[in-house]
Amino acid sequence: MEKKKLLKILSKIYLVLGIVLIFFAFSVLAITFYPQIWYSVDKGATESEAYSINEEVVILQEAEKEDIVKEVVSNLPPVDESLPLENIIKISAIGVDSEVIENVDSFIGLEEGIWRVPDFGTPDNNELPIILAAHRFGYVYWTKQFRDTSSFYNLPKLRIGDRVQIIWEQRSYEYEVYKAEDNTQITDYDADLILYTCRMYNSPVRVFRYLNRVN
Repeated sequence: MEKKKLLKILSKIYLVLGIVLIFFAFSVLAITFYPQIWYSVDKGATESEAYSINEEVVILQEAEKEDIVKEVVSNLPPVDESLPLENIIKISAIGVDSEVIENVDSFIGLEEGIWRVPDFGTPDNNELPIILAAHRFGYVYWTKQFRDTSSFYNLPKLRIGDRVQIIWEQRSYEYEVYKAEDNTQITDYDADLILYTCRMYNSPVRVFRYLNRVN
């Protein structure tokens, strides 16, 4: 009798453990495919995210740029003709490897990938910081590979000390993260490079990473 009770208790424990493991497995899958699932359900999510990112652009356009001009550093890396002709950003820590999009329209630029905010810095002209923005979740029709390499979905995982490479006009520039924060707007214009994306599509909070050039 005692043995039967013990077996019944054990079977219940195993059943609960099995349910927990199944739930955990589904949770992992849901997290992995969350952007595709959510953005399929809510067709306005991507547009909301784009507007949220663009709000920061409006703030930047209204900024008194003469107040944030930095001392120009003119030591450019040598031209390397083996490098691609396209302007590229590589962030190995989070799997980003993408062309830097140049477009005066933020919505079009963000749809195409990682977009440089116009009228701010470039690697060869650092009087103002370079500001790069990208969707965190993006569009449902983006492939998984494009999302992995050309969005800032994993930007929150970028840590202080991580490096970013920008290939610009066949010169290689390297930057290092010195500050990471979630905020509603840029707080440090002394950076050489600023990366940002939305924390969530319906939130004013954005993910910022501030970097200085190290090479």
